[in-house]
Amino acid sequence: MKKKIELDKDGRVRIDNQVMALLKPIPKGNYYKEKIIKDKNLMGFRARVSPGGQRAFIFRYRPKGKSVDNKTEKGYSHKINKTLGPWYDKNDPKEKDLIGITPAVARKMAEEMKAKIVRGEDPNIVVVRRSKGKTLFDVSKMWIENRARSYKSYDNYLSIYNVYFKQKSKRSEHRNLYRLPGMDIVNKAIVELTKDDYLNFHRSITKHKSTQANRVLEVIRLVEQYAEENKIIKKRVAHFSKKKKDMNKEISRLDREDPYTSEEIFRYRKAAIELIRSNRSVYLVSCMELLSDCVVGSRSKDQIHSLKWDQVSLKRNSIKYLDTKNDEPMELFFDYRFKAILRIMLKHRKTINHRDKRFAYVFPALKKEFKTKFLNDPRKTHLKIIKKAKLPFKCIHFLRHSWATNTYNSNGDIKAVQEMGGWINIKSVEKYVKVSDEIKKKRLVQQRQYLAKARSHVA
Repeated sequence: MKKKIELDKDGRVRIDNQVMALLKPIPKGNYYKEKIIKDKNLMGFRARVSPGGQRAFIFRYRPKGKSVDNKTEKGYSHKINKTLGPWYDKNDPKEKDLIGITPAVARKMAEEMKAKIVRGEDPNIVVVRRSKGKTLFDVSKMWIENRARSYKSYDNYLSIYNVYFKQKSKRSEHRNLYRLPGMDIVNKAIVELTKDDYLNFHRSITKHKSTQANRVLEVIRLVEQYAEENKIIKKRVAHFSKKKKDMNKEISRLDREDPYTSEEIFRYRKAAIELIRSNRSVYLVSCMELLSDCVVGSRSKDQIHSLKWDQVSLKRNSIKYLDTKNDEPMELFFDYRFKAILRIMLKHRKTINHRDKRFAYVFPALKKEFKTKFLNDPRKTHLKIIKKAKLPFKCIHFLRHSWATNTYNSNGDIKAVQEMGGWINIKSVEKYVKVSDEIKKKRLVQQRQYLAKARSHVA
């Protein structure tokens, strides 16, 4: 027995997916005629099925104004039936279309149109706006859900999306930012956006944070690329260049301040050992983790802190990384200093049950109840060490900067620093290297000795 649409006493029903699935044209002899049903919760909201079986949503209204024939109600013109869009049936492959809409979306459109009529505005703007395509927010949401998850910077992208595209932050500075001109770009159709629109968006965010504004442009470039691949737009316009001053000039941390010297690293190490002696159970793992950042050229957050025992070879004195930033396997070698740290951590490992997930990590979390089973964030310990050693504050990543600089100062070989630190590109190493006065003096001595041998010095 076929199910039928159950109408109330007024001939109305709540329009939803179940009702739309049951909506069929009315048989009339050898043909069919269209059928229209009315929603019982929203006046004017209706669903229609054509004689051919195509189902769509419509909104019937009377715009304010004088009637053409003067036969309708005073102050209103004739009735208008506006098609909101076809029904998107996810269970029928034939009706799956990008322009299809669900009953919830159609109902929201009808409510917006009704509100515009009350305010004396043109309700057709709601339909026209949708017919022009998806908004920047819609496409960025699709990109976050379908594409961005495959990137290693997904957490950063998600944060940028929530603050600048979704614009749902409750922080006062973000709320003030959302009121600036150009920030409403997220609600505009992406096919209509120009490079100037994006630059105005960037200019507004710059007033909040200049470096973050550049990150937003990078996300926009990726979103447009995704939109072009999925044929949402025909041509990309988000092409930005630092040379043309489209993006803000960024000053790196190494340009603003110098890394720790070898003498300062010695003081850092001494303060860390004193901290362990003061409370071994609290500070052992975090201090050993930070000292490892000082003696190994790997990145702290995603390579040292999350290091597993099965990545370490005590026979070869090496660490193997399979999942790297450059997507290429990497093996880094270490000396007696890191080996001493590993021996200490092996003793600490015996205090952890082998069934505990923390057992797999070199620097395990203090409690098994923690979400991450390794010690992910030793910043508080880092601050205590800096205070104890009376050093200027620098973030944990500066320990890597310091390692690269001091290693280069010891041998003057940038290629060796690249190989020891695991960098693929030599250009990536150059920003870490700051040539010391001692290296400059050595270069002058080498130059003088070379010229002396060639007898080309100036008398």
